[in-house]
Amino acid sequence: HIGVSNFLSRVTLLVQRVLLSRILGAENVGHIAIVTATLSLIRLPAGVGTFTVVNKLVAENADDIQAQKEVVGTALWINLVTTMLIAVASWFVLNSTTWLNDPIANSLLRILLVFLPLMIYSEVFRNALMGQRCMKTVAKLDIALSIVSILVVVPMASIWLLSGWFANQILVIVLGCGLLAWNLRRTFSLKWNGAVAKKMATIGSYAFLGQLLGTFILQFDTLSVGSMLSPQVTGVYNTAALVAQQMLVVPGAILTVAFPVVAQNRDNPKGLKQRYWELFRKIGTLAIVLSCLMWLVSPLFFSLFGQEFNQSVSPFRVLILGFIARSLYILDNTYLDALGRTDITFASGLFAAICTIVLNLT
Repeated sequence: HIGVSNFLSRVTLLVQRVLLSRILGAENVGHIAIVTATLSLIRLPAGVGTFTVVNKLVAENADDIQAQKEVVGTALWINLVTTMLIAVASWFVLNSTTWLNDPIANSLLRILLVFLPLMIYSEVFRNALMGQRCMKTVAKLDIALSIVSILVVVPMASIWLLSGWFANQILVIVLGCGLLAWNLRRTFSLKWNGAVAKKMATIGSYAFLGQLLGTFILQFDTLSVGSMLSPQVTGVYNTAALVAQQMLVVPGAILTVAFPVVAQNRDNPKGLKQRYWELFRKIGTLAIVLSCLMWLVSPLFFSLFGQEFNQSVSPFRVLILGFIARSLYILDNTYLDALGRTDITFASGLFAAICTIVLNLT
């Protein structure tokens, strides 16, 4: 179910980008790319790694509703504080500095900061549901939100251009948070548990740093292009990067389901090792086949976005070289996070982040 929903969600996202590219043009797509990349970085310190811990602790307490309520409640209280602090700090940086070299994206981001708590709470609810292995529920919600998004954004963007896209983003944030909260109502709680908070601080700190580095690696190139070149070039490059990222849909779906299974079987290392190598072979083979296919069809594929985006083929073919390694990297991170070894994922992410900075600047 997660595999199908992720596939449909990613396909819908790509279709939406194709339509928006034709409606808005490369320059407005560049503004959207800057907003999306910056918001991804802002959301991470607001979440402070609680998502991974919520998934893990809810899965470990599969038969204890009271414990699950304490996990969800503690996470909500922690994120209430962090979202407020990060929203205020981010607004100050965006309002008083020229760090973001895109005035239009800057203005849109300052408004979106108001909805930061809803974005973070949505992730808490989503990970709690996945920890409960409610994969059908999560899948249905993902598909529904994707369909609503594409049905609404196209006419709104056609009428109001970039403002229409922005209004659609707010609609999806509010609607998504409400639907997730409703489906989690059985274990929704505001109960605080100090022991749970301590675990979140210990495991979550490394999870946060690892997630921050991972998102930084994905978004730093778009932000680098955006700070040095025009919004049009940023739109062309980010479209190539977006398509490369969407290729992770299948391994990502498989490993989303694997996370609670690994957490629940943490005392069976022999069985986990056997499953790991099985997944390693299958995901590696799948990644190689998909990379070769996309390398061949990329000129035809990017022509769908419009003539301006034919230039996306060259950066895409460079980015696709790392797809196989990234697929296996996600497998390793899934196992390590589910086993509570977020310190190792942080160390590997730090190395990758340093390489990313050096290679982008040179």
